[in-house]
Amino acid sequence: MTEEGNWYVRACKSTTKQWIWAVPDPVAFHRQCERSVSQEYRDALRFTGFDLEAFETVLFSYVGTFSILILLLGIDLFLLLSRNFDARTLYIMGILTLVIPLIVLCYLSEYVKIKAGFMKISSLGDIPEILSYIVMSMKLVPNLEHAVLFAARNSERPLAKDLKKLAWDLNLRIYSSMDDALLSFADLWGRNSEYFKRSLHLIKSSTAEPDEAQRIITLNRALDISLEGTESLMDIFAAKLKTPSYILYSIFILIPLALVALLPAVTVVGMKPELIDLVFLYDLIFPALAALYSEYILMQRPVAFIPRQIPDSHPELANIKQKKRFALMLSILVLFLIAPLGYILLRFGNPGEIIATAPLEGYFSPTLPLIIGGTVAFSVYLYFSAVPYKKIRDRIKVMEQEFADSLFVLGRRISEGKAPEEAFAHTARTMDGSKIGEAFEEISMNLLSMRTNLKAAIFDPDFGAFRHIYSERIRNTMLLFTESVHKNHEAAGASIIKLADHLKELGEVEERIRRSLYDVTSTMRSTAVIFAPLIAGITLALSEVITKILNQIAERVNRIPADLSGMPVEIGQAAFSQSISPDHFLLAIGVYVVLISAILTRFAGSIEYGGDRAQLKYDLACMLPVSIAIFAVSTATSRIIFRGLV
Repeated sequence: MTEEGNWYVRACKSTTKQWIWAVPDPVAFHRQCERSVSQEYRDALRFTGFDLEAFETVLFSYVGTFSILILLLGIDLFLLLSRNFDARTLYIMGILTLVIPLIVLCYLSEYVKIKAGFMKISSLGDIPEILSYIVMSMKLVPNLEHAVLFAARNSERPLAKDLKKLAWDLNLRIYSSMDDALLSFADLWGRNSEYFKRSLHLIKSSTAEPDEAQRIITLNRALDISLEGTESLMDIFAAKLKTPSYILYSIFILIPLALVALLPAVTVVGMKPELIDLVFLYDLIFPALAALYSEYILMQRPVAFIPRQIPDSHPELANIKQKKRFALMLSILVLFLIAPLGYILLRFGNPGEIIATAPLEGYFSPTLPLIIGGTVAFSVYLYFSAVPYKKIRDRIKVMEQEFADSLFVLGRRISEGKAPEEAFAHTARTMDGSKIGEAFEEISMNLLSMRTNLKAAIFDPDFGAFRHIYSERIRNTMLLFTESVHKNHEAAGASIIKLADHLKELGEVEERIRRSLYDVTSTMRSTAVIFAPLIAGITLALSEVITKILNQIAERVNRIPADLSGMPVEIGQAAFSQSISPDHFLLAIGVYVVLISAILTRFAGSIEYGGDRAQLKYDLACMLPVSIAIFAVSTATSRIIFRGLV
């Protein structure tokens, strides 16, 4: 996203234009804002590249907070005029009206620093890819400026934007040479990544090596340092991840679920929680806190090896809008078939006493199908809208795994003096049955039948074999290959083999990073799919046990005459009655289970594969139905088991 396209920049500019009249003395306000902001804030503003001044961000923070406060006061007034509320509800509304604007104020005023921190973490994950392009280019053409420009032009990583600015500053003569520009760039990033700084210094020093072999060794060492640094960062992140994950698991999952069984008992001490209290606590506060805490953890993750997004212009996505409409209609149909099932059975006399009409009676509450229907419908939509993207993404992943091996074969053929079309045809036959083999065969056919050049045969937007392969790694490697074939065959073949070795190293580092994070991701997935819904079902049954016991006590107390009870105070049936019915209780807790499972699934997925939205949708579509099924089975089974104990 460009700075101009960022919502915060647009909002700040618009606010300054529309609301500067509200400031009595704009000049004094401007000076006061400049003096009040910290150096850290100025550095963050400079790092993000936002074309903003401090007074614009401060003014937007005040105006945005005031707008939210006015909106909440309007909602409160509308609700107060439309119906009556008890004192507790009014107290909650007052707290929200005060707390939410304060949260908005903190977020808007700190957004620049939050954005800068996220960009730094994301850019640290870009380092291996960017350095790999520079090193690969330097191995083929020992020209530092050419290598930096290649990485800047052919990468979509956020860090590549800084390289483009570096090249622009060089053209403006801010730096006398690329060596000086690269040293300045290394010093800037050395504050955040010492290994990146060391790698850049080694790349620069490689240009002064008189011996070709020593130059390659220096470049390889620069690449090794970047890969080792990335792996070290992820190892440190994995080590630091255990304690926050335990906190996320215990505070936001175990403790709320443990409280479920105790909520019916609080009526004995005079507390009467209403349904709105339960919904507010379990379906809003706990999920929101869990989501915010998980986001806080994820912001510290170095984003490494993020795949490119698949655009809707891909030929296999030509009818994606129709597929999404079909998915939406199918999900609505599933919702209407499953959600009202419990109430339909009650309407027809509750055959087989399946539906529970009292605590621990029947097998499941009539509200359970509402949760199941909503979850399954949502999963159906996610599945059918994500599968087309995931199929393309999976094919690209397979091609990336096959690509390094195919380069070895291609490099051998080229070094033997074979023509490119013959070398690609031989590699396609050797890699027969693989996806990359099919692409290489198409390159060979383009060269033979269309009599075009190698670059067009690979990248032409109309007929190029790689026109729909959205892999930055494959694309840039083949770009370097097309540049190397202008040399003699032996040098070109050796260069291709070097590229294959390099891609193997990247793949091995990526695999080791995934293994280092496996313990946390597997635990979170197990919690989301199995443990959280299982515990929730058991504790819900326990809450019904307590409810039934309290109901029995209430009936017995009601039979005792008031003058014979012997109680120091009058205790009636109302003291043991429940303010929330078991049906509504299960509905609120079921929604909480779905929300917390979705949050944990996203948390585990973001740790494992970064921000791949198609993979996240697919994971949610597969895991949420399993989670809610375990919840339903756990609730029904626990109900049957506890029924014989009360």
